[in-house]
Amino acid sequence: MGFQSSARVVKAALLTASVAALSSGSAVYAQVPNDPQEPSTQTEAEARTAPGGLQDIVVTARKREESLQDVPIAVTAFSGDALREAQITDLSQIAGRTPSFTFQTQGLIEQEAFIRGVGSVRLTSATADPSIGLFVNEVYIGRRGAASPPIFDLERVEVLRGPQGTIFGKNVVGGAVSLITARPTYEPSAGAQISVGNYGAIASEGHVSGQIGEGIAARLALYQNAHDGYAKNIVNGQELEDLKSFAGRFSLIAEPTENLTLSLIFDGSKDRGGGQSRHAVDDPTRPGFGPITPNLISDDPRTTETPYFQYNRRGTYGITGRADYDFGGMTLTYLAALRHGDARQRFAQAGAGSPPSFTDSVLTQREEYQGLTQELRLASDQAQRFRWLGGLYYLREETDRSSQNTATSFLPGGPGSTRDSLDGDNVFTQNGVAQNYAVFGEAEFDILENLTVSVGGRYTVDKKTMDARAEVLSFGLPGDILSPAPLQAPYNISVRKTWKEFTPKVALEWRATDNVLVYASAAKGFKGGGWQSATANAAAASLAYDPETAWNYEVGVKSDLFDRRLRLNVAAFRLDFKDLQVEQLDDVRLTTVVANAADAKIQGIELETQLVVTEGLSLFASGSVLDAKYKEYIDRARNLNFTGNQLLRTPDYQYTVGADYRVEVGENYAIKAHVDYTYQDNFFYGPDNTNFEPGYGLLDARIGFGDSEDRWSVTLYGKNLTNKLYRVSVIPFLGDESSLYGPPRTYGVRFASKF
Repeated sequence: MGFQSSARVVKAALLTASVAALSSGSAVYAQVPNDPQEPSTQTEAEARTAPGGLQDIVVTARKREESLQDVPIAVTAFSGDALREAQITDLSQIAGRTPSFTFQTQGLIEQEAFIRGVGSVRLTSATADPSIGLFVNEVYIGRRGAASPPIFDLERVEVLRGPQGTIFGKNVVGGAVSLITARPTYEPSAGAQISVGNYGAIASEGHVSGQIGEGIAARLALYQNAHDGYAKNIVNGQELEDLKSFAGRFSLIAEPTENLTLSLIFDGSKDRGGGQSRHAVDDPTRPGFGPITPNLISDDPRTTETPYFQYNRRGTYGITGRADYDFGGMTLTYLAALRHGDARQRFAQAGAGSPPSFTDSVLTQREEYQGLTQELRLASDQAQRFRWLGGLYYLREETDRSSQNTATSFLPGGPGSTRDSLDGDNVFTQNGVAQNYAVFGEAEFDILENLTVSVGGRYTVDKKTMDARAEVLSFGLPGDILSPAPLQAPYNISVRKTWKEFTPKVALEWRATDNVLVYASAAKGFKGGGWQSATANAAAASLAYDPETAWNYEVGVKSDLFDRRLRLNVAAFRLDFKDLQVEQLDDVRLTTVVANAADAKIQGIELETQLVVTEGLSLFASGSVLDAKYKEYIDRARNLNFTGNQLLRTPDYQYTVGADYRVEVGENYAIKAHVDYTYQDNFFYGPDNTNFEPGYGLLDARIGFGDSEDRWSVTLYGKNLTNKLYRVSVIPFLGDESSLYGPPRTYGVRFASKF
């Protein structure tokens, strides 16, 4: 599918919804951030707005404050108010409202993020890098699951699509998700909200901010979220997919001199739950029935039937310090941070005991992460005709990871039999240390008043070491001689390797009119190599997979039309990948393997649009069409050819449509309503293009009544209102699919106030 057919699908799937918003609704773009070097003195309600038209959206995607419509990058932004009103607490809900972005969670350790077909299924190795970077206050978090805090009290979220590295300290190949927390205000302010809903849900959030001394402001924010389980283990009665989450953040900003601004942020969180609930269903891609489904006690997809107790536990904390010094014509910024995460989970892979399953394989995993960031950058006065930014970057990450496989099998057989290889206990442990050094920079020059060229580059040195050990804890029944697959023999190894890469970028932007920006860019992305997580022997454990690189070519238009009543942003791109890292299930050795696909080509079109129909009504839509194929991919270990197949976890198209409506009630009150529908086409779970998830859509809505100045409100909300049953993960197993499902229909009422 080329660009012409892509355009036809865009028109059919998106423009029929009329015109509408830059990603997740007009409320998403209500925030204008303040100067990053100063405490906030402006509330979100005071954001700049064109009379009767669209609001001016300001982001810091290029490390400076500027309108979203002036940024020659495909960026989607979400304000803190919009996140709170929609009760968005995880990245999957942001992904559904962002073109070309998919995100699923299998547990607190395993999170899957894909942008434009580029992503990582699981970071099972202690040396693996994600393709999509997560940044909190510009600090990179390498282990997205184990060390990432909940989403709360944010100023905004920015999702950048495509390679980043000439401005961001850490190189990322597929895109970046940037979370910016709310900053302290000198002016006293406070706010709180609490919601109650079905499944015993209770969520609350609050903050207080103000001046605490001469030139010093502080902010304290607290968060809590809990609900009962969406699923149950009907064998031992355990509640699954429940949640108890707590988090807090304390921020300080000080201005000891007129030119110096200091900031310090402390945050911590704790999450608890029973973990994921897997339920086996018949694999429609294979004839007959698998070994699990015919003998299950229940066909309810929200049940699990293993005798083992499961859990999800995570604790995180972070300390971030920043100093900005204004020299008059230049600004020097120093950023330092420490992030720590400790996560543990246990889950039954088949979701059933043995019998009926051939094996009841239970994984008990732990991951402890610590990342130390040091970044120094110098930026010129951005009002000049020639503007530049340069920096030095250092990141040290240490990841300790263990995965214990406890397996039992009812199959008959003696030593050396199939049952022997499916019975017993082993553990794989890894200690990975990664050191990332880089120098980066970008310069812009106004060739003409309305024509700007920019060039940038990043040179990265990626050093990694790993100590890995595999042990047999139990051989199962007396007389057994085999360890549970995939381990064939215990090992203890130490490996190290260094990769180096230069990643350039060039862009041209043309201001066609005051409200129309046209841009074109080419950028190279880089993702480091690593080693496998669980292998059969020492030789396989010592063999590294290579880094992946990609060139992204992009053209785009950003426009505000019809007196700023219509916003229409379009981006077309092509990604050429080399040595693409692909994770696949090796169902012979019963493990997952990361391999380098030789080549891949991804091209697509993204659309974001918003229309102000009347003063109270706005419509919005966003979406993408992708053509993502492996140009050449031969799995020589199993003699399989995946060339021409579609990239995993990448739907051909996805979109969001919806509306926001506000009506005044008398002089002092207002009613606000919001509805959105997100849809993604079917996608494949693996590069073999066998197991797949059919396309599905999710409907969310809310309606609220409150003070006309938004000082208080009461809102009824509902998510997945049609109670759509959809899966977020599949483990194929001999004709069955061990499936993990997304949340069911949830609803409730939210009370909010701010002062």
